[in-house]
Amino acid sequence: MSDPKEYFKQPVFHLLGKELLRRYWLKGAFGNSVGLSLFSKVDTDPLRSFLGLTVLSWDQKKRIQIVDLEQAFIESILEWSLSDFVVFITKKPLTLKATFEQSEALAFEHFKATVKAIDASFTSLLTERQLKEWWKKKLPNLLIFNQVSNAIKSLPKNDFLRLPVFAYKVTGLPHAFDENNDGGVLFLQMLTAMSNQLLENQIELEKAEQRHGLLNEFYLLKDDIMNYAAIRGLTARDAKNKENKMWRQACIEGISWNVPLKEILRMTTIHPYVGEKVLVVENSGIYSILVELLPELPILCSSGQLTFAIWQLLRKLAATGTIIHYSGDIDPEGLGMAQKLKNTFDSQLKFLGMNQQNFKLAKSDLTMSNSRLKKLDSLRDYQLVMLGKLIHKEQKVAYQEGFLQELIKQIICEFKDET
Repeated sequence: MSDPKEYFKQPVFHLLGKELLRRYWLKGAFGNSVGLSLFSKVDTDPLRSFLGLTVLSWDQKKRIQIVDLEQAFIESILEWSLSDFVVFITKKPLTLKATFEQSEALAFEHFKATVKAIDASFTSLLTERQLKEWWKKKLPNLLIFNQVSNAIKSLPKNDFLRLPVFAYKVTGLPHAFDENNDGGVLFLQMLTAMSNQLLENQIELEKAEQRHGLLNEFYLLKDDIMNYAAIRGLTARDAKNKENKMWRQACIEGISWNVPLKEILRMTTIHPYVGEKVLVVENSGIYSILVELLPELPILCSSGQLTFAIWQLLRKLAATGTIIHYSGDIDPEGLGMAQKLKNTFDSQLKFLGMNQQNFKLAKSDLTMSNSRLKKLDSLRDYQLVMLGKLIHKEQKVAYQEGFLQELIKQIICEFKDET
């Protein structure tokens, strides 16, 4: 073997080196001996030969003494100390845990002091855990802290601004506060700490929608053109209690339109143009059919997901005393969405068409998977729980297309005094 160091790359020496490093880390010493049981799963013959022991004497041993190891390394061709061996094997310096932790604590305190010098709000608003995570990132510089500090001081006051435009104004980079980079993460952490929103008001929102809500609290918009609600028959008033002409004219013309999030947020109150009820459907195809067949019906479409725009629209409708009727597929996803709405709007939320009769009328031949059935465990409302049990029993689901005629009859009956 041309290089004597190659001999010590065998598994038994790796185990020995790692064990000695562990001991030094905890106690600052290698101890007195090492039990041979440590090497039960590897070939120990290389270590036996290195120590100059016969097979017979080795088999009689249960432990090897540290002094014997030290002597063997000193007398070897490499003339190593035991410390030299451990460093070679582990590629790590010998460090005492207490010393390392003290050094790390001092470095962390220095980091906090540096961040505090940039802006004291970082250390007052961010948690110790968050600060430690930023310190562990070992950022090449603290530019993002300067950028976020400037952003917090420059937040818009009473008029909405799109996030990329805001980021460009503050940093010169439109994507500086995108959530997939460090600047965006830090910015959102600071906004979260500054937020006045109650957690219970956000509980039903997905994480992406929670971020929308957080940004909107500080008059910042993200992707508001793509975050919209399809509506018909709803009107709105602004901060001056003036009815918005666009909303009103859409009602007069009976037009279905996609109202972007910014317009929803800009309106102080939203309510049905006629009556005090609104229908929410999850299926865009069903929505289109109902818009054509029932021209005066106040209606909106969630398109299968409760986006932030939908939540804001529904909250403003509920605030005016509007009764919200929800109709969805009788499947785990539709029932789950119905439960989320019920959790939020309680007695103001009614179910329409989601009953056992319609399930039996329209149940499909599709067999349910266990993962979909598991979603039914979150149901709490009695009517939804009963439907969930029926789905479990039948292993089937029912789609709105299958009970459309019955749904239309029930809508006409429910809204007959409204239109």
